[in-house]
Amino acid sequence: MRKFIKKNAFWIVVDFVFLLYFAFLGLIFFAPRVDKLERGFIGCTKNLIEDIYQCREVGVWCSIKATLKNNICDFKVIKSGFVAWLNGKQKTPFANYYFEPVLEDEPDEELKALYQEHIDIFKDMEELNKKRIELERKLETQNEAIKEDTNGNKE
Repeated sequence: MRKFIKKNAFWIVVDFVFLLYFAFLGLIFFAPRVDKLERGFIGCTKNLIEDIYQCREVGVWCSIKATLKNNICDFKVIKSGFVAWLNGKQKTPFANYYFEPVLEDEPDEELKALYQEHIDIFKDMEELNKKRIELERKLETQNEAIKEDTNGNKE
């Protein structure tokens, strides 16, 4: 047994690090993603989205940095929960990121009536999109006509 550990110590350490990282990702994966109060990992995820959006033209390294920054933020959330648990501020070490989410308030009666009136919202959106395209085409032709009038006849 000792020979085995001595011979494979490097790979045992590497496997242990990967195991810890996958456990870390599992914690994050199963945490709530929708909360009106934006508790837990939700703030980190919002920051990640903003950072990745800013990286769209810069390149891959910017995205990698944003992902690492997100991992650090997630780790800080886990650490703050553990510290709060040790200090007696919460019942469990994971109470700050595994919680019962507070969802948005119920829609009012006018909004419910609107939903009932437009049951097939996808079809309505397709119709609106077609109308938008038609209006854009009309505006383009009108703009071209105005340009022709201001520049004289098209030669």
